[in-house]
Amino acid sequence: MASENRIANLKNASFILRRLSIKHRLLAAFLITSLLPVLFVAFYSNMRYEASITNKLSASTMQILSELSQNVTRELEQYETLSENIIIHPLIQGGLPKFDSLTDYEKNELQSRISNELGEQIFRLSNLSNVIILTNDGRPLFDLGFEWYPDNQLSHIAEGVNTARGNANWTYIRSNRGTNRIALSRAVFAEDNTNKRLGYLIILIDEKVFTRNTYGQSDLGAGSSIYISDASGTVVSSVSPDIPQGTLFENQNVYGQVTGPHKDQPFYAQVGEKKTLVASSYIRSADWYLIGLVPHSFLVSELSAMRGNIVFICLITLLLSGMLAMWIYFSINSPMKSLLQYANQIRMGQLETKIGRSHPDEMGKLTETIDRMVGQLKNLIYQVESEQQAKREAELKMLQAQINPHFLFNTLNSLKWSAMMSGIDPVRQGIESLSELLRNTILVKEEYIPLEMEINNLLHYATIQRIRYGDSFKLSCEMKQDELYTFLVPKFILQPIVENSILHAGSEDGRRVGIRVEGFKEGPFLRIRIADDGKGFDMNDMQSRKVSHEKLSGIGISNVDERIRIHFGSAYGLVTRSQVNQGTETIITLPILTKEGQGHV
Repeated sequence: MASENRIANLKNASFILRRLSIKHRLLAAFLITSLLPVLFVAFYSNMRYEASITNKLSASTMQILSELSQNVTRELEQYETLSENIIIHPLIQGGLPKFDSLTDYEKNELQSRISNELGEQIFRLSNLSNVIILTNDGRPLFDLGFEWYPDNQLSHIAEGVNTARGNANWTYIRSNRGTNRIALSRAVFAEDNTNKRLGYLIILIDEKVFTRNTYGQSDLGAGSSIYISDASGTVVSSVSPDIPQGTLFENQNVYGQVTGPHKDQPFYAQVGEKKTLVASSYIRSADWYLIGLVPHSFLVSELSAMRGNIVFICLITLLLSGMLAMWIYFSINSPMKSLLQYANQIRMGQLETKIGRSHPDEMGKLTETIDRMVGQLKNLIYQVESEQQAKREAELKMLQAQINPHFLFNTLNSLKWSAMMSGIDPVRQGIESLSELLRNTILVKEEYIPLEMEINNLLHYATIQRIRYGDSFKLSCEMKQDELYTFLVPKFILQPIVENSILHAGSEDGRRVGIRVEGFKEGPFLRIRIADDGKGFDMNDMQSRKVSHEKLSGIGISNVDERIRIHFGSAYGLVTRSQVNQGTETIITLPILTKEGQGHV
């Protein structure tokens, strides 16, 4: 059942294809079979190559960021070393505890001494902009530098040390002039008591110089960017103007993924509505993340040349496929046009032309088949013309023969009137019945006649037989319903059966044989019963019994049965029963036919 459904589906699909011309089907087939493999291979190769390039560049990016993070760590260690030297300096350790008791003069003197003793060490690092020492309540003990900063920001940075890891808080700050600075803040503890906090140290670094010294010269590719983000996601340092310092740049798409499920792993994210590869490296000493952004367009830029080659190959394949399809199409279309022209000639009756020998392909075999069909058609036409000629000759003979029946009927009519004038009534009746019987036999051409006409023919036949056999039989006809007379029956089906009773039912003692014909309707069947009270016969001898066929109609009982079965089927026909000295009964079964529909009722 499943295979039949698949075959039906294939037939439906082929029916849809048949709506297209052969040229279009060939073009579609060649394009599909030639372009699809190329496109599939190109797509698969592109996908695999892109994945390979992405993996290699991702690994390369991660390696570069790892090396850059080491540069940043070494740079930060310099400032942390400087901050430790400042914190343990005796002037700082001694000045902060007694800051409140110092006079202004003593404070200025202390600041001068700190500047003289630590200045050379501080300015050895050229990218420092400020070194600030604050008391616990945020008052400045020492401020060496050239930038000014909001006091609240300095206090906030100083307080960040309390939550920072390892007494070092690295963060971003902007000066009053709008310059970007990186701030390192540390708590200053007493040298003899590490639990006693004396104040805070803040070292401010020029972000531009810091960037140049660490990662500013590195390039991850065209359109790529590198920046540093602190633990809160704030941009501490950046080279690209599209990533401003002090902001939460793409906090959800980038930083949230870097510190979350994709930590230490490259991933793709939408950055500025562009697909971007994001890689990062963690800087433990500052709790920073060095983040690299590489546009996906750069990763696949090397595929552009290959894609161009693929497009060129597809175009060449398309051109070659089209040319090959057209070449094959013309090899099919040319003989098809010849066949179509040949068919039009056949339609116009020009049967003498032949296509002739063709190529040994399917079209050639079709051509040879059509040539043979045309030859057979010519023979059939000749046969039909011969039959028509014979039919016309037969019709001419029938027209000539029509004179004979008219002459016969006129002669019988004259004999009937002569017998009537002479007072010979039996002869008149016999001649009249013979005339009617011959008229219905010769002139009535219908195969089916009303049952009433069939009974009249039977009565005429009985009248003729009485001239020969006298009163040796008695015939009676009776229909159970009057409508039965209008039912149609095959012509001359009663006469052979009644004739058989007249000829063979009589006994040797000369007893008169009674023959009865009855008709009745039984369901969808018409039953006609013909029974006689003659001598009967043994049914076992029925097959060997020879019945004379030299009768008026020339139609035997077996012929009647065969006619009925041929016309109506095996359910209909004759059934005969007989017993010795009891008589014979024959029942004819027919369908109910009416004159209006000529069909079963």
